[in-house]
Amino acid sequence: MDAQPTPDKKWTYDPHAWDRAMLILELFNDNTAADKPLIKWILDEEIKGQELEIPYYALDVIAYLLYKYMDNEDVYQLFLAKFAYGNVFHLDVELIFGHDRDQMKAFLKDDLESNPMSKAILATIASYEQNPDAKFKTREEYIAYYENRKIKHIRNDIEASKKYMQTGDY
Repeated sequence: MDAQPTPDKKWTYDPHAWDRAMLILELFNDNTAADKPLIKWILDEEIKGQELEIPYYALDVIAYLLYKYMDNEDVYQLFLAKFAYGNVFHLDVELIFGHDRDQMKAFLKDDLESNPMSKAILATIASYEQNPDAKFKTREEYIAYYENRKIKHIRNDIEASKKYMQTGDY
């Protein structure tokens, strides 16, 4: 992330946003569990970029990649990716369900003392579960949906954002 504050209390654009998005798409095309440390680092950078209002499309992809290889402890980073800086409508809630929603809730209940975010994540899951019209995908369904459908739309959105991501101009 290479954006700087400006005198009018805004931010310069991130000149690396486009290159980072291209790296993320390459990782999407060719990834293994061995890439997880890199995925986590890039996800942290993309989360920081949301404060600067960079497009969230690359964030969506890198968050998905962490979800694909996640351990329960990764739920905290995925929660930040979804809910920090107003991304609540952009990233899918399945990211915070982990491998199994009930197992994730049990993990979070056991982790209440050691991580204060556990309570907020449990409350968030409960609020989604209270929606009688909600239809949540299983992990297998979500991975198939993402890799066969959602990524196509995100690639188009990234391409449509190329000028802004490269120059900061719309």
